[in-house]
Amino acid sequence: MIHDNKPNVFRRPNFLFIGPDKAGSTWLYEALRRHEQVYLSPVKELFFFDRFYDKGWDWYSRYFKGAGGHHRVVGEICHDYLFSPIACQRIARDLPAAKLMVCLREPSQRAFSEYLYLIKVGLLGCDFETALRQVDELIGNGRYATHLSRYLEHFHRDQIFVAVFDDLTADPQRYFDGLCDFLGLEHIQLSNELRAMVLPAAKPRLRHVAKFARAIGWQVRRLGLPGAVGKMKQSALLSKLLYTAYKAGEKPAMSPEARRYLHEVFSPEVERLDAMFGTAFCARWGYRTE
Repeated sequence: MIHDNKPNVFRRPNFLFIGPDKAGSTWLYEALRRHEQVYLSPVKELFFFDRFYDKGWDWYSRYFKGAGGHHRVVGEICHDYLFSPIACQRIARDLPAAKLMVCLREPSQRAFSEYLYLIKVGLLGCDFETALRQVDELIGNGRYATHLSRYLEHFHRDQIFVAVFDDLTADPQRYFDGLCDFLGLEHIQLSNELRAMVLPAAKPRLRHVAKFARAIGWQVRRLGLPGAVGKMKQSALLSKLLYTAYKAGEKPAMSPEARRYLHEVFSPEVERLDAMFGTAFCARWGYRTE
């Protein structure tokens, strides 16, 4: 459905982080919202262009009503847009001049991180190898070249900032400075909190309760209230009630066999990614180059 009811006065986003998941989107949201030249939607992950487009632009625009003339960048952080062909088409039609960002993480590590997340929220209770057979997105979301090729059909290469998760973990300040240059923002000094920010893996206290809580969250989003979900996610008490940290030696690890399998699966994608963007991910991530 094409929506033509866009408000006449509305600072539409000129920046979108489109993905992938498990690659620092929460850190990025917290860092950018501290920059005085940036206005982000007060709720991370509105999922407008993929899941909730039928709510219309009046609904979407309410999350940017606080943007002023001094904000050079008005944006949204939503890590699922990368994987959605329809989101790509809608963004290209509605925000053709927007700057886009991806942060690419070595795809087998991204898949394993997502696996740990699915355990945390109660959606999985099996080993990683079984999960790879059962959950298509563990591999599918790591096919970066396939997903980005769609965006390159609609956007100029210089509209897409390709960041690397390894750079974020190695030097957050330099990583953020590079993004500021891309967006035309002044450099700012990151706080010690942001420099040290880590979201450790956890497990559910009770799997069925964590799964139910996640389902409730999506139902609240469908009602058009993503802000309520955001507050739930920020609640330390709720997090403590739902999840607990892994004990020493308890956290799952990826087996060498699974790692070899995923490298074989992802090698063509990584090689294609290097060809598309002139990057060196094959060498950096240890993929074949023959």
